[in-house]
Amino acid sequence: MRDLHHDALWRAVLNRDASYDGVFYYGVTTTGVYCRPQCPSRKPRRENAVFAFSPAALESAGFRPCRRCRPDAARATDTVAETVVRLCRYIEEADHVPALAELAAQAGMSESQVSRVFKDALGISPRDYADTHRRERFRKALRQGADIIDATYDAGYGSSSRVYEGANGHLGMTPKAYRDRGRGQEVGYTVVNTPLGYLLVAATMRGICAVKLGDSSDELVGEMMEEFSAADVSEGNGELSSWTKLLVDYLSGTLPWPQLPYDVRATAFQRRVWEFLRGIPGGSTMHYSDIAAALGQPTATRAVARACATNPVALVVPCHRVVPKGGGLAGYRWGIERKRKLIELESKASA
Repeated sequence: MRDLHHDALWRAVLNRDASYDGVFYYGVTTTGVYCRPQCPSRKPRRENAVFAFSPAALESAGFRPCRRCRPDAARATDTVAETVVRLCRYIEEADHVPALAELAAQAGMSESQVSRVFKDALGISPRDYADTHRRERFRKALRQGADIIDATYDAGYGSSSRVYEGANGHLGMTPKAYRDRGRGQEVGYTVVNTPLGYLLVAATMRGICAVKLGDSSDELVGEMMEEFSAADVSEGNGELSSWTKLLVDYLSGTLPWPQLPYDVRATAFQRRVWEFLRGIPGGSTMHYSDIAAALGQPTATRAVARACATNPVALVVPCHRVVPKGGGLAGYRWGIERKRKLIELESKASA
């Protein structure tokens, strides 16, 4: 399968790789033009390029087709995005996990074609998408007070054993512990002073679960204790100290941004947005609408903004790199001035 990570797409643009023709398109924010990867036009700067998997996605975001490579000529055969969206709706409405053969029959494609277009468009298989949706239905039922058996069958699981098989990898805890707001789970935390104020970092055994910035150590700890009120919370050490030191050094301007592990529950869309943000080069910023277009969902600008606003691990997921198209820095949970300083810090480090 082709590598569809953004670094690979950018290499395809630099190399004018025709093998990616029809797979993706790129827009240039400074000119408002979008092209095929093999376009002979002058290449843009990396920070000015956005990617999408259809001409329609870029046109909806305000880009116009290049007159040299005519990317809009592919429109007649560009039904992949619509097919994937239709199959996603089918999966979401089904009371079971549709088999690949069932999806292929719905799309009028072969099973291998369905698998390929799903992975090209979303980066995951149809089964992974169905499992993610099923887990979210299960979580929602638990949050609404359903008992585990009812939540299990309402979400489409055939038995409770199916839920527990994947619980540790996706819920971060057992279903009962999740329903009880993390009761019995261990969360370590530490608070340090940095050039941007107090920094609180909390983590489970799997990774960082909270990063907060503020002017008061007590307020940060109080907010964190409320957030993890049912968990076993204590001051941490060991690997947590190492992760915290990397963040402190980063905020002091002595290290580039560290890509640290995080352990946070999220919807499939939130995780796609957060992983995209982690791929934006330090010193660069992007607009909410450009990210939506790059994810192949140009109408999802508000959803992108919500994913940024609900990011619980500041710095680890660098939502400060996203700015509004109309100018300014817009809202930032930890303060506009901190956002400004973070952008300036990364700009200097990348210069």
